[in-house]
Amino acid sequence: MFIGFALSSAWLVFFLLEDRKKPEPKLMITKTFVIGMVSALAAAGIEKFFGALCASLSISDYSIISLSGNAFIEELIKFIVVFVFVSASKYFDEPVDRMIYMITAALGFATVENFFFLSSAATATELAGLSILRFVGATLMHALSSGILGYMWAKKKLLGGIVMATGIHTLFNYLVLTKGPETWPTAFLLFVAFILFYKFDRIKTYYERKKH
Repeated sequence: MFIGFALSSAWLVFFLLEDRKKPEPKLMITKTFVIGMVSALAAAGIEKFFGALCASLSISDYSIISLSGNAFIEELIKFIVVFVFVSASKYFDEPVDRMIYMITAALGFATVENFFFLSSAATATELAGLSILRFVGATLMHALSSGILGYMWAKKKLLGGIVMATGIHTLFNYLVLTKGPETWPTAFLLFVAFILFYKFDRIKTYYERKKH
């Protein structure tokens, strides 16, 4: 359990450096992280229903329909909890905050997933291997896809953001299934990370200019 939390926390500390000039209150970050964890349980319930629907229609669990459907559910749930429980806060006052809080909720979401995946490890060696894959794989993917959604939300292009986040999520899972969990998925996430940090810089620069 601790390892699953540590994987997400490490990425959280890293991404929060993007907001170090005007950091968000620790209590708000903690609240958002916990809400993200709870949202994973809600998503799991909806995905179970969606899985049963796909099975009744003879749609494979690994088809594009199933992969994109599950990705859409997770990305939408992460957005909804931030919109409902965080966006009304007085601290939610800069465009970049949408990216920061979406990433925070996503890492809370990934923490719960990490608990389940890592609990399947039978040996310390297997646990170490799974931890590394989760750290540079799905945990990071959740942060990146939600960060992109947050950027598009800040640009008032929310629908496009949900589509992009779902696409990133779906393609990552597809690459894991078809190419293995290492080279291709990692290369894809590095590409998305480059785009995300470029967007961080753009939105912060835009906001600074607007203030002046």
